[in-house]
Amino acid sequence: MKKITLASFAICLISVILLGVSSLTLADIASETIRKAEKHFEKANELLKRMDYEAAIAEYSKVIGLSSGSKIAQDAQYWIGQSQFRAGQFDAAQETFAKLIEAYPTSAIVPVTKLMVERVQQAKKSEAKRSAMSDTAKEGYIIDPSTGVKYTKIATFAGKNDVIEWNVLDLSPNGKFLLHEGIVVPLDGSEPFDLVDGYVFRGVWSPDGTKVAFCTRGAICIVPVSLETGRAAGPVRKLLEGGYSRTCVTWSPDGHKLAFERHDEEHDGGIWTVSVTDGSLTQIAPDGGFGAKKWSPDGKAILYGIVDYGRGLIGLCTISADGGAPRKVVAPLEREHPHLEWYWSRDSRWILYERNGTHLLNVDDNRRLDLARPPWEVGGFFSWSPDGKKMLFYRESYDERAGLKLVSASGGPPLDIGKKINSDGDVVWSPDSKTIATRGRDEDGKNLGIWIILLSGDDPVPLEVDVSVNGKPVVFEVSPTGQKLAFVVDREDGTKDLYVVPISLKDARSTGPAVRVFEGWHPRYDSTMIPLEASWSPDGTKLAVVHGKDIWIAFSNGDKPVQLTHEIGAYYPGWSPDGTMVDYMAWPGGQGGLYVIPSHGGNPTKVRAAYWWNSVWSPDSKRLAIVSKEGSISMVTVANGESREIANLRGLGLARLFYLEWSPDGKYIACDGDEPNQKQQESRTPIILIPVEGGKPTVLAADDDIWKYSLHWSPDGKWITYRSQGPVKVRPEGTMWEADFEEIVKKASR
Repeated sequence: MKKITLASFAICLISVILLGVSSLTLADIASETIRKAEKHFEKANELLKRMDYEAAIAEYSKVIGLSSGSKIAQDAQYWIGQSQFRAGQFDAAQETFAKLIEAYPTSAIVPVTKLMVERVQQAKKSEAKRSAMSDTAKEGYIIDPSTGVKYTKIATFAGKNDVIEWNVLDLSPNGKFLLHEGIVVPLDGSEPFDLVDGYVFRGVWSPDGTKVAFCTRGAICIVPVSLETGRAAGPVRKLLEGGYSRTCVTWSPDGHKLAFERHDEEHDGGIWTVSVTDGSLTQIAPDGGFGAKKWSPDGKAILYGIVDYGRGLIGLCTISADGGAPRKVVAPLEREHPHLEWYWSRDSRWILYERNGTHLLNVDDNRRLDLARPPWEVGGFFSWSPDGKKMLFYRESYDERAGLKLVSASGGPPLDIGKKINSDGDVVWSPDSKTIATRGRDEDGKNLGIWIILLSGDDPVPLEVDVSVNGKPVVFEVSPTGQKLAFVVDREDGTKDLYVVPISLKDARSTGPAVRVFEGWHPRYDSTMIPLEASWSPDGTKLAVVHGKDIWIAFSNGDKPVQLTHEIGAYYPGWSPDGTMVDYMAWPGGQGGLYVIPSHGGNPTKVRAAYWWNSVWSPDSKRLAIVSKEGSISMVTVANGESREIANLRGLGLARLFYLEWSPDGKYIACDGDEPNQKQQESRTPIILIPVEGGKPTVLAADDDIWKYSLHWSPDGKWITYRSQGPVKVRPEGTMWEADFEEIVKKASR
């Protein structure tokens, strides 16, 4: 009996050991499977950003195969639908989204998926109209109907070769490579590569193509390169150290010197040259020169910018490369800012610059030619061809966008709802949470207006404003009720007149005459910054405006404005949700703080002393949530000043907090912030929902690695909009074009 017991015990012991080994093996296998799924998901996301939809779908499908039923598999199925939608495969996208909703009816991904089903249906209705529109330049050239100039496509960049996110380019002297900051892009179609490791600002080829100069980490550097491969042929050499992380340099035509704006312990400004051979320094122009210096190809002169910071004036000067008296070639004009890139023609006879358009200036006789804007598909000028006979243009597939996005308050991926516009204003929701109005510019970044966005719709629609006023209206904000629009008109004396006009969001137009509500308004900023100095009351009957040093109340019916504060130096006015209080920031007597004052008049109350980042009213108008400089979020009861901290940086795992927004039901505060140990340009800024009465915060849109700001809840509390900033791929490919320089000059001379 004892032997049987011992034997049984041994068998049990061996079984337990084997089961443990088996369990460990299964756990390892599961962990490895998850890692593989995550890698495929990351690869799919990159393919989707490059608009390689079929390849992205294949990678997302691998994720589902590896991890069926998991959250990452749900996300993969959603993005398969998004890939199909963006590729114009509307039936397939609708089927994919429908299956996702059916398979996971309680998932947080369902709200945004249902919204995408509506968008697919709307897109299908517009498909016939879109298919009737042919792609431009299918034949490889465009003849500008306004000028007759012929633009020929000479290169296309797609897939892995499409890495140029903005038009900052330098063509190698042999015409084989483009240099985009520190990325070398071969024109033979082979893959781009980094010239050196690390951050590079404005790399430029030497005249013989054997070196590249650039700035990085405060230093001006050069590196030898191969004429045939474009790759670095030796180590990087520092020429100068100082404040040169974002300084533009230019080569002398003989390749012996660099011109630059000096910033170090001894000098802060002025145009200097440095010898590439021995590092010797020579001052060419006195302090005050700035911008992208350009050495004339004949080596005789240097072109640079001049600025009067006190008056906001900017112009251009040339100066002899040996020094001497500068010659003003483009006079400074107030509020007209040329682009920071200026160019010499290869024969040194012409200067091309941008200021309210593109212009050519003849250096010999001061003749100025105004060039017609190239067709939209051609993009912007970046260089002359090596022989100087052609002007070269580049159209990026990326646009720098202040985009508008939407995320469900219950979770799920974000949705881009404003691809056609650059949003720069607050969002106003319709009461039914189905329509959004926001200020923004069109794709070319020119026309500023109010845009109407349907959540289930397609492209944003501009609000048509038909008013009879003395001047050009500059719109800035729709009232919270969505029934009125505020705009300003510049006056000859430098002040502005403030107007209100009734509108219909449904019909996307103004519906009546404009009423002047404030005459001779004197805000601190220009018209593009007006939203910082004017705020609508919740009922849309009044505006709080900063006029001079104080806050005034302007009435939308045209009644005489009333001064609310007196000589306090007020900033950033806002309203309590019930409209009874106005909050603002001020420094009366040097004592900064957050103040509130009854909107009908009375004495102000300091709610919070010292510095503060951001604040927002609770829906019941009894409390303010405030972000301190130290990064804590506190709720302050306005009536008695009692304060309670509800969150801080350490608890949220963030380096900074900003942009608070209280949910309509008062249960959550949405905010965003920077994660620690991230470069500013690469930092993730998740949206965090903080339970007001305690509990675990919820993170939204964490997979959207872009700077987020200006959060707004929908009235039903289901959605949060946010603005984002960064390059967004909006076209399948980048394209390079050329046009005959002599032909352009002739057409512009007529």
